[in-house]
Amino acid sequence: MKKLLWITLMLAACNSGDKTTDKSTTATANEKKENTDASGCAKMIFFKEGVEIDTKTYDGNGKEVSTQHSKIINVKDEGGMTVATSESVDTAVKKEPVRVNYKCDGSKIYVDLASIMNNAAKEKGGKFEASPVEYPIDVKEGQTLPDADGEMKIEAKGKTMTVKYHFKERKVEAKEDVTTAAGTFSCFKVSNTIESEMEMPGMTEQMKKAMEMMKDKMKMSSVTWFAPSFGVVKSEMYLNGKMQSRNEIVRYKK
Repeated sequence: MKKLLWITLMLAACNSGDKTTDKSTTATANEKKENTDASGCAKMIFFKEGVEIDTKTYDGNGKEVSTQHSKIINVKDEGGMTVATSESVDTAVKKEPVRVNYKCDGSKIYVDLASIMNNAAKEKGGKFEASPVEYPIDVKEGQTLPDADGEMKIEAKGKTMTVKYHFKERKVEAKEDVTTAAGTFSCFKVSNTIESEMEMPGMTEQMKKAMEMMKDKMKMSSVTWFAPSFGVVKSEMYLNGKMQSRNEIVRYKK
């Protein structure tokens, strides 16, 4: 179960590790019209080639755990979508840069969770697959966002352990200003619950019941602050109502 919690914390942190925020969410009628097609995505800072972004991850006590440096190395049109490729390095991992794709169709931004998490999965001899995490550009308070799912398979001693994640009840709670080292941003607060389940060969009914009982006692949730046309400014991960980790933008360079 500790391994399950660690993977989930990594998942939540990476989910917002290399995205940033807009300095203003006030849009004119013309700006809104531009954002109705994929070409409007190119006007967003996160979809501009050469942009550099730094984020930091902290534990529940506010102690810095790692710094992530990302750079948008390529932006292209692909199948009616604007696709930005980010190359990221995490100081805590000290591995080769990880490449992650983000997509925009003019009305929504899609975060490729699988490409983010596959690096962590590979380190444990596994593979991660997931549906994209969706954020609408024209977001509104009270809006319910689509669920997202992920599945990690890890090989250990000839057996495959499968961990499934379900990001549910994604709701836009409120519009809030968020201040970080990078500045103050106008954001929408998005909350969600996280359900997880683990499967492995040879699990008895007793083991399954024990896992279910532990899962019921470990209520996981997360909160993200999203700025339309830019990305996630900050995210927090909770276990039983207590914050376990925080990730936020600290610098960006055009």
